[in-house]
Amino acid sequence: MSDNFIGFDLGGTKMIAGLVSADQQVSAKVKRKSLTQEGHEAVYSDIVETLKDVLRESGKKASDIKAVGMAVPGIMDRAKGVMVRSPNMGFYDFPLVDRLKAEFGFHVFLENDVNAGVWGEYVAGAARGYQHVLGVFPGTGIGGGIIANGQLYVGAGGNAGEIGHMIIQLEGPLCGCGQRGCIEALASRAAMSKEAAGLVANGTLTGTFAENGADLKAISSKYFSQGLKEDNAAVKGIIDRAAELLGVHIGGCINLLNPQLVLIGGGLVEKLGDYYLKRVEKAMRRTAWAFVAEDAEVKVATLGDNASLIGSADLARRSL
Repeated sequence: MSDNFIGFDLGGTKMIAGLVSADQQVSAKVKRKSLTQEGHEAVYSDIVETLKDVLRESGKKASDIKAVGMAVPGIMDRAKGVMVRSPNMGFYDFPLVDRLKAEFGFHVFLENDVNAGVWGEYVAGAARGYQHVLGVFPGTGIGGGIIANGQLYVGAGGNAGEIGHMIIQLEGPLCGCGQRGCIEALASRAAMSKEAAGLVANGTLTGTFAENGADLKAISSKYFSQGLKEDNAAVKGIIDRAAELLGVHIGGCINLLNPQLVLIGGGLVEKLGDYYLKRVEKAMRRTAWAFVAEDAEVKVATLGDNASLIGSADLARRSL
């Protein structure tokens, strides 16, 4: 059997898949919008079509594929191959692995999307050579992943690493997970957008920053990068607060985990660059114990979309 693997990254706005070789090279990459508003069966149908697109693009048959790694958001049961709870995708107790096996016949391995991304950076990107890694990916939400002693740490039930859902403010703002005061509800891009919408509503943000009113969909990472370029004090204030909160939270995680590397990626880092990153790191080092923080290097993830493809495919290979 050939050493062909497929990595698949299922996201709330898009899904990406690609053929991944045993030496971590990605080819035949395809992308499709995730039609989450149309329900989980529509999303599943698009997963199937995206896999077919990869096979067509690569000139492979399903029988040529040794394994497929599915990087998925939310809570899952890795052993059963079930997406237990992924509200943004509409999946609840959905037997994704069994459905795909019945459709294509190949071995399928399920992994959390951020875990897969951190693992991809560990085997082929910025985290190579480090045995203890804390991955933090602030974007629409805040995802995390942990590598301990060179192994992906998944915990007793397979769902470890959710640093975005640690509560740092009692009775704080409502989070998408149903709890209140999670760091994700306070420092993610979605949280920043809500704060910006409030400033639009009260007249603090005006001009181009208010032309779409308080429409949260229009307040993207690009919105904040534009605020940085224009040196807008209100927008920069939102960025500064979010970076400070995330840095403080990472500092606490460093005290718990004592990593060699804090790997930071995601949409906010990609759009806001050093301005954001430096503020996160400054708050992190101020908060963590100095002798523990000294052990931790901070680096930016380098693989982009390919991280989850490489990571999920490699984990699928290792699961055989």
